[in-house]
Amino acid sequence: EKTEALLKENKNFGMAEGQITLVQQDKVPAIMNNDGAFATDPSDPFKLLTKPHGHGDVHLLLYQAGLVKKWADSGVEWISFFQDTNGLVFNALTACMGVSKELGLEVNSLTVPRKPGEAVGAICKLVPNEEGKKKNLNELTINVEYNQLDALLKTTPVGGDQADEKTGLSPYPGNINVLVFAAKPYATNLEKTHGVVPEFVNPKYEDAEKTTFKKPTRLECMMQDYPRLCDDGAKVGFTSLDRFSCFSAVKNNINDAKTKAEKTGFGESGCTGEADAYKINRKKLKLVGVEIDDDGKLEKVLGIPCSMGAKVCLAPSFATTLAQLKKRFPEPKAVKISSKSTLILDGDITVKKLELDGALMVIAKPGAKVVIDEGKVENDGHEFKMIDVSDTSIDEKFRIRGYILEKKAGANFEVAEKGSYIISQGKAEKQQ
Repeated sequence: EKTEALLKENKNFGMAEGQITLVQQDKVPAIMNNDGAFATDPSDPFKLLTKPHGHGDVHLLLYQAGLVKKWADSGVEWISFFQDTNGLVFNALTACMGVSKELGLEVNSLTVPRKPGEAVGAICKLVPNEEGKKKNLNELTINVEYNQLDALLKTTPVGGDQADEKTGLSPYPGNINVLVFAAKPYATNLEKTHGVVPEFVNPKYEDAEKTTFKKPTRLECMMQDYPRLCDDGAKVGFTSLDRFSCFSAVKNNINDAKTKAEKTGFGESGCTGEADAYKINRKKLKLVGVEIDDDGKLEKVLGIPCSMGAKVCLAPSFATTLAQLKKRFPEPKAVKISSKSTLILDGDITVKKLELDGALMVIAKPGAKVVIDEGKVENDGHEFKMIDVSDTSIDEKFRIRGYILEKKAGANFEVAEKGSYIISQGKAEKQQ
């Protein structure tokens, strides 16, 4: 109900009516010991305690709703799965689909370079030994969870979850649970398997002998285990991209983010997620030739390292690919953006000339075309102001970041009427 209300309140975030289908996952009984005894609800001894079954149920739910067959029959070629905590994924999905098409992959996992010991699963090619071959086991390209990886690799000549001497990284790319499936074979396979992914149990024990659970656990399944349902001849692979381009999760509170950043360098919190979104846009502008410090400066927000620099927001209506972005900046060497700047571009906009040292927002509504042919735009701009994160009178969306945005000054242009406009000398003038 809350999800439906959120979508209605925000008009489906721009999606047309009928484009969004909601499916609801059921829970499963929790188990309390190694014998598999069911746990009861602490508030009601006559009621079973239930827990989520894991995101592997997505395949079952899509089958039950008939969605994959419907999509495949309608001409949809590719189906992508992404995690809602990772906003950067949309920078990489088209590239991932391109790899799938080029290599004819039924299943393609998007991955990032991984550090040994990092709490991220790894994509591995599992090859059966002689005993496995006798049992007719086949090679399998699949994710191995981080808590199983080291033990698995210790049974091989690799010797454990170790770094490559040349790169300092794990030879096995990190799984970020972003998947691209070919629609037709996926639909066919769901008809055969009903999308039921193999289950496992992962209890946390209180004692070294592993006899007593810390708390009740449950049977669960994972979406990335789908390759276990594929036929022997299915082509399964992965696409690996730099982390900055496709992965910056927002899932840790401030205290947990500090701890994680100290261990891995990645806080994966509200402030890092926002900073990384600006960073990838700076890097895009740098790639097309704009003068900008793309990496920014590493600064700590409440003890969490973040890449701070120009705050660049590029709406999908402005550009979704680098090819489109290049056309938006026909003379990129005539565009310079300082590290303190905020740049927001939304709509059919061409940036011919601009030197920005402050804040500039340009919005071109549908039907309006805007050319920015400006000299220097200079003002006090926008900056982050630290807040007391324990102050509950402040909206939670700011407290999880640790700051609010203070808009000191800025140049704002919103062109609503159809036609062609030029922004020059601080004014937007319609062209005849």
